[in-house]
Amino acid sequence: MIWKETNALAVSCNWNKKKHEKKIVFVSWCKSFWDCGLVALDDVSLSLGSCQAADLLLPNPGECNFEKDECVFTQKKRGRGSWHRRRGPTPTSYTGPKGDHTTGVGYYMYIEASDMVYGQRAYLVSRSLRGVSGKQCLTFFYNMYGAGTGLLSVYLKKEGDEDEIPLWRRTGEQSISWLRGLIEYESDRNYQIIFEAIRGVSMRSDTAIDDILFQAGPCLEVEEIQFSSGYPDSLNEIEY
Repeated sequence: MIWKETNALAVSCNWNKKKHEKKIVFVSWCKSFWDCGLVALDDVSLSLGSCQAADLLLPNPGECNFEKDECVFTQKKRGRGSWHRRRGPTPTSYTGPKGDHTTGVGYYMYIEASDMVYGQRAYLVSRSLRGVSGKQCLTFFYNMYGAGTGLLSVYLKKEGDEDEIPLWRRTGEQSISWLRGLIEYESDRNYQIIFEAIRGVSMRSDTAIDDILFQAGPCLEVEEIQFSSGYPDSLNEIEY
C-alpha cells in the first residue's frame, strides 16, 4: 500500500526502483454492510519524479521568452552584479544584441557591463524544478558580442547538494548574432538551473540570454562548437 485516507484528500507515495510493471488500484472499504457512505475520485494524474512536496512544485516551465516577466527565474544578487530585462539594443555601443531573439522587438535578459567591474558575477537562478528519471534537454539562445566579453556559464544545482554541477560554458566574444545553446542533463532529484555571467575586461562586455526551453528526453540535435576569442580559463574572477 502506498497511500491511505479515511476522510479528506491526501497525497503521499513511495515507489521502489525495481524495473517491472506497476499498477495503481483504488479500493474503497465499507465500515459495515449498512454504512458504506459515498466515495468518489476525480482528476487523477500520474507523473514521474519525486513526490516530496509535490503540491508545492509547479510543472516544469516549458518555454521562457521573458516577454511578460522573468518567468521562473530570480536574481541572486551579490554586490552590483545583476541581470536586467530589456528590449531593443543595450546602452553601450559595439556590444550586446540589437534586439531579442524571439521577434527582434521583444524582451531578453542581459548584464550591463558598464554597471559592473572586471570579474564581477551576476546570477539568474530558477525556482525549484521537479526532478525526473532519464535525460532532459535545456535549449536557450545567447549573445556574446563585444571585444571585452567575459564568461557565460550554466550550472545544475541538485536539492541537498552544496555545490553546483557545471553544464556549459562559453568564454570571450562569440558572434554579433544570437547563438543557440543545447544542454543534455539528468536529475532524479528536484533541482535548479543557474545562469552565471562574468563581466570581461572592458565595458564592451554585455552578455544576453533569451528563449529558454525545458524539454523532457534527450536533445535531438548536437550543438555546434563555437569559437572563443582566446580568453584563458584562468581569467581573473573577483568575488563581491
